Order: sequence, then structure tokens, then C-alpha cells
Amino acid sequence: MKIFFLAALLIPSLISAQSDSLTYKASSKESKSEKISGEKKNETYSITITVTNIRNHNGVIGFKFFDDSTPFPHDTGFRKAVIKKSEIVGDSFTVTYDGFISQYMGIALLDDENSNWKLDMGLFFPKEGHAFSDYYHTAFRKPVYQDFRFRLTGNKKVIMKIKYY
Repeated sequence: MKIFFLAALLIPSLISAQSDSLTYKASSKESKSEKISGEKKNETYSITITVTNIRNHNGVIGFKFFDDSTPFPHDTGFRKAVIKKSEIVGDSFTVTYDGFISQYMGIALLDDENSNWKLDMGLFFPKEGHAFSDYYHTAFRKPVYQDFRFRLTGNKKVIMKIKYY
């Protein structure tokens, strides 16, 4: 009986607190995007990605798009896209994605050669290829979001050279 009474008191206050925080996040995100862009609120842009150095045609190429509210290595980012490598001719391709608002963001790529939707690791290094927006990772550390983050203020072209170990 006491547990039921406590739950009856706590649930409405938790719901109220969650809705207040969601309202705050939404309003702060809108003002942030207005400050960053200085553009019309509904204007969107495209990103044209050129991927190079593909070593084979097994599996898929997966893209994850990150922004400041879902920075790398967030599980899903704010948008995902997948391309079957069997549809790619040669060792490079170009693709364009539309509908992005002006914001800080970054793009990560996984050359998922066995289509298991994760980066397979060897003893120390990844077994599969990876790439980042306009950044070729050479350090002996994991990449961080700041390495490949950029500010989108118009249509953008990005080059992603896949690195294999």
C-alpha cells in the first residue's frame, strides 16, 4: 500500500520534470541554431560525399551523421545511411544527401565488409575500414568528434578517404 501511495505521488512529478526538460532542450536548440546559422529557419542544405580508397565490394558502406547534441561516438548519430558495396563501380563513389539545417556536425563512415553493423576489431586495430568528414585519421588514438566536426552553412562537399590497417 505504501509503495502504491509513493508511486502515485512521484510519477506525476517525474512526468512534469521530464516535460520541463524537454521544453528547455527544444527551446535552447532552436535559439542555438538561429545564432549559428543566421539563415532562414527552414532552409536546408545538401552534403555531397566523395568516398575513396574502397578495397573490395563485400558488405556495405555505412554513414552516421553527428551533431553537437549527438556527438561521435553516439550509437546512431542523428541520421544514418547505408550503401551496398555491390552497387559501387571501382574504388570510389560520390553520393549526395539533402535536408540538413545549418549546424555544427560531422560524418563517420564504416566499411562494414561482413555486413554485421559493427566495427570488427583485431588485436589492436580495426579489421574494417573507416573514414571521417574531411579528416584522415593518423593518430594512435581513437578519433574524437572535434577532429572531423565542421560548420554547415550552405551546400558542402566532403571527401572521405577510407583507412585500413
